[in-house]
Order: sequence, then structure tokens, then C-alpha cells
Amino acid sequence: MKKIIYDFDKGVSRRGTDAKKFDPSLCPDDVLPFWIADTEFPSPIEVKDALLTRVKEGHYGYPYINSKFEESIARWYKVRHNVELDVNLIDFSPCVIPGMIWFVKEFTSIGDKVVLQTPVYPPFHDLVKNNGRQLVYNELKLIEGRYEIDFEDLENKLNDPKVKMLFICNPQNPTGRNFTKEELTKIGNLCLKYDVMIGVDEIHADIVFDNEKFVSFCSISDEFAKNSVTFLNPAKTFNVAGVRTAAWFTHNKKIYDRMINQQTYNKGMGRNIFGNVALEACFNYGDDYADQLVKYLNETKNQVVKYIADNIPKIKAVSPEATFMIWLDCRDLGFKNQKELMDFFINKAKVLLNDGTTFGKDEGLGFARFNFATQRNIVMEGLERIKDAVNNL
Repeated sequence: MKKIIYDFDKGVSRRGTDAKKFDPSLCPDDVLPFWIADTEFPSPIEVKDALLTRVKEGHYGYPYINSKFEESIARWYKVRHNVELDVNLIDFSPCVIPGMIWFVKEFTSIGDKVVLQTPVYPPFHDLVKNNGRQLVYNELKLIEGRYEIDFEDLENKLNDPKVKMLFICNPQNPTGRNFTKEELTKIGNLCLKYDVMIGVDEIHADIVFDNEKFVSFCSISDEFAKNSVTFLNPAKTFNVAGVRTAAWFTHNKKIYDRMINQQTYNKGMGRNIFGNVALEACFNYGDDYADQLVKYLNETKNQVVKYIADNIPKIKAVSPEATFMIWLDCRDLGFKNQKELMDFFINKAKVLLNDGTTFGKDEGLGFARFNFATQRNIVMEGLERIKDAVNNL
């Protein structure tokens, strides 16, 4: 088959469609959106073709479960991350967050404590507190432009007998960290020491920059693999979030069986026929697309970081090692509160960013998240708008 070359500078036009990013109640026509974490790029041709083929069948009733779904995930992790998965210990989730909720509900009790490393994706906070568990924060520390894990604080938190679970987001959203094997090993050993289970969100695993390697937590040791559940979704890499199909896996049959019980209790077993088709196409045929995407995003990331350093020195860009988001330190702009900062972006700069405090009330104060996964000329227009607005303060 002839290799397809994707023109990410062309992108896709999503304004005026059902794209949440362009919801007119949030993003008027004169505002550029750089917020919600999906891309402005076409999905792989193989995904579109597979979906069209399925549509042409003309019937859309309940699908039966076969092994193609699990086999495609096992293939992807083997080829992309050199990780061997047991197809019998992989299963479906409509998104990453429902799977994490099942994990919390099955392996902790109301009143137990769950540790998050903040700032972190807002639904992490909600899934813990909305299910009657207590939040405990291990705040990441910004040291010379890079976020580091405070291991002394982490051990103190894990030593609490009420702490039963830790969630890791790796690569980390919003800081862009791609945690090293050494960091993940320290985390894993501490959790074994204090009998704490680990949930790992690896949704951004494919988008790692500057020729760095992603390390899947389960690959480090058999003990870590059997004390954890990993959650994944092709949504970020392939722009297929709308098909609402993710997955989770473990290396521990007892954990798998209990997760399936929780799925069953919560009616989480019904797979989406189009979601199945999309996920399988992504993970069976998406290698070239993913490689081209990462190369394009890497170049965009470098331009964004340089532009901000050269032209908007009052904003400090935390250069991401992974993901397509940049965490912006805006504290030197001098706004009195977070509302003023976010009003500035949307009303003066005419760009829509994510409010940093949604990732951590204190840790995100004075910060905003910028999604650069769109055509490069649009990214640069957004930065120019920010520069002009800052110069007019």
C-alpha cells in the first residue's frame, strides 16, 4: 500500500459543525479556541474508510464481543511501546474516566483516600470526590521550568493507612512531563511499600517529543504490573474522541475479574459498533499517521516555546516533553485573580484557553493551558493575539 502523507497544515474546518471546541456559547466567531484536548487534524484515512464500510452494512444492532478489539490494543502496545499484553486481561470502557471510576469504586471504600499528583486533568478530582472518597494532593513542583515529583511529600501521603490508591497521569496533563523510568520506579516501589494500588492514565502515550521514549508503567516490573490498572484511548492521537471508546488493561487476573464485576454493575459492557471499528483501525493501521503527527507537533511545540520566550517574556511556557498542551505561567502579568486572567484571554486577546485552577485550585492559580494541536498558522495567530494584548496592558 502506498504511504499516505498527511498535510497537517491544511487541517480540518470544524467551526459550524458539532465540534465542542467551537461551541458558539463558549467560543464566538471572533475567538480562536485552544482549550479542549482534541486536534484540528483529519483522522487517519483508514479510520474513515473502516467507518464508511461499516455504515454501508445498513444495520446497527447490538454487536457481539470478539477478540479484534483486544488484539489491536495488544498490537499497538507491542509495536509502539514494546509491552506485551494479555488479550484476556484487556477490556472496553466508553472513556478513560468511567474506567477509573470503576477502579475507585471496586478497590476503595467510601471515606478512603486517593492521591493525585497536581496540577492534573480536572475530571480526576471529580471522580474521586463525587464517589465519596477523600482527595489527597501530591503537588508537583515547578523547578527551573520543569515539573518534578516531590517524593518526600508523596511518601508522607502514602504512609497514611487511609490512602488506598494513587492515580498517575503519564504523560502528564497539563504539565507535559514524560516521567522517566527512574521516577516511575520510585512511585511503584513506594506504593508496594505502603500497599497502595495504582491507576495509570496513558492516554497521551503516543505523543512524546524530541526523540524521547515513553515508558509504560506496567513494563517496569511484574510487581508493578500486577498492582495496577492502565487506561488508554486513541482519542488524542487520532482525533476520535467523539466515538467514545477507550480501554483498560491489567496483568492481574484477580484485578481483571473485579473490574469486570464493577463494569457489569454499572452497565458498562455495551460496546459501540463504530467505536470498535475506529479503535481497531487506529491501533492496527495508524503507525504512519502517529509518526507524522508527532513530528508536526514537535516542530510546532518548538516554535511556540521560542515565540513566547522571545516575544511575551511576562508569560513563561513550560516546555512539554509530551502531549499537545503547553502550560503557561502567567503570574507575571499581574492580574489580581484568576477571573481577571481568563477574562483577559477571551475578551482582550480573543483566545479561549483552559483555566489553570481547574487543574488544581492553588497549583493552577495564575496558569492557563494552551492546546497547540491545530494548523501552525492558527497557533501563531493565537500567540500574536496574546502578544498584542499583553503589550496593551
